[in-house]
Amino acid sequence: PLALISPATDKTISSSMAEYTFTEAVLDMHPDDASARGLADGATVRVHNDLGEVVVRMRTSPDVRPGVVNLPKGIWTRHTRNGAVGNALVPDAVSAVSGGACFNDARVEVARV
Repeated sequence: PLALISPATDKTISSSMAEYTFTEAVLDMHPDDASARGLADGATVRVHNDLGEVVVRMRTSPDVRPGVVNLPKGIWTRHTRNGAVGNALVPDAVSAVSGGACFNDARVEVARV
């Protein structure tokens, strides 16, 4: 599986403070990972695991580390094609070390819709 990250940016502290001017979220994926899955830049994909799925367009980027996919932080249900966001893919486990949420422990697979 791939590691899903949704890092904050200077415009996305949280969904309530997001300064998005786009109409659709896009998943960024390394070209090698896309090629291994038969995916091309611009394809509509299903980002999924046992917890749920998010349907978005995919963009290849050599800036994304192989084995990792990036879905923007702070997106709203209107930004995806199926009305689900990255939280649908995150386990509800609690960290044994800190007692906090394990938001950065989401593993996903990506496939063409």
